[in-house]
Amino acid sequence: MKINWGFGPPKEADGGDSGSREKPASSEQHTWTGGSQLATRVVVGLLWAALIAGPLALALQMLMPDSRPVVRQDGYVDRIGEAAAVSEFAERAVVAWLETPGEESDALRAYFGDIGLARPDIPWTTGGTAVAEIVKDDNGLWAVTVGVDATEGELPADVAPAQEPPEEPADGETPAPDDAEAEPVQRVTSGRLYFQLPVLYVDGQMIAQALPAPVPAPGEFDQLASAYDHGLAAGHPAFARVANFLNAMLVSGDQASLEAYSSPGTSFRALNPVPYAGVSVDTLVATGGEAPAEEPADGETAEVQANVTLSGSNGEQLGAQYSLVLQAREGRWEVARLRTSPALAEPVPIPAPSPVTPPAPGTSTSEGTSSQGPTGTPSDTPTREGGSDPEATGSATESP
Repeated sequence: MKINWGFGPPKEADGGDSGSREKPASSEQHTWTGGSQLATRVVVGLLWAALIAGPLALALQMLMPDSRPVVRQDGYVDRIGEAAAVSEFAERAVVAWLETPGEESDALRAYFGDIGLARPDIPWTTGGTAVAEIVKDDNGLWAVTVGVDATEGELPADVAPAQEPPEEPADGETPAPDDAEAEPVQRVTSGRLYFQLPVLYVDGQMIAQALPAPVPAPGEFDQLASAYDHGLAAGHPAFARVANFLNAMLVSGDQASLEAYSSPGTSFRALNPVPYAGVSVDTLVATGGEAPAEEPADGETAEVQANVTLSGSNGEQLGAQYSLVLQAREGRWEVARLRTSPALAEPVPIPAPSPVTPPAPGTSTSEGTSSQGPTGTPSDTPTREGGSDPEATGSATESP
């Protein structure tokens, strides 16, 4: 005899199904058991999916390319952040070297390691430090030139300055004869001084590879020829247009007037707060060898430079220059752009690359310093990080 446990319809005594009679409704036990089986299948499926996903994720991780930054074969990397860190370190090191007295010389080991130090008892005072130049040297070190306003320490009134012994020529050398016409050497105790400092940078750690070396100030260079070659008369319409534009931007602070003298689509802004009491345009000079038309055709452009005089509230005056691009609309000139640099008549010179000598292998010393920097692949020319030369003709942008 077969017992029906509630998993199906009752069967006939002979084992056959009763096809002709109506099937009874499913019992509560049947409903609960079917739901439990479904939940079991779902859980088992999730477990199998988890087991498969683990090895699959590991395989994908191994096959995916490395996400680290790619370095070119020539050894070039983006050194903007590195140069900024080295510049800041060099400024602090030079200031500490000048301002630290002899009794506190141990504080300089953080910058210079075990390099021998000769320290004054009365240190210098400094201010206005700035990096004048930073280049990547051919031996892998950063060479930083730091400018600083320095003043020699003053001795107490009751202390006499030490007398320096006269210089004696080295053995085997003949002293140079005195030049009676030579001007006496002028020595200063306060002024702008420049120091060059080699800095080793490795994985965010920095140390000076030598003491700061006083060097001459950066060389001066003659200005390039300007492209502005034709002066405009004071009665030229462009002259008054530029004068009104600058007055609205610098003196009155009237944004509506500023927009009235500007080309459509520009976004010039008046100074706020206004720092000047007056502005006058002394001369207006244009490029092209001739003055722009007084009644220009629509779309015609002209490049001009305004030499102006600004007046403060105290009556003092200050000169300034603005390079502008004018554009004609409806027969009048309007300011279309303020150039970031003037137009030039000659290109900016590009220095020729200097030959590079492969560096000698470095030798380690104590305190983690070395006599040579890392022997990485040098570049063909020193990499200047402080900035890049401007384009030959300058770039023109609208004011913010």
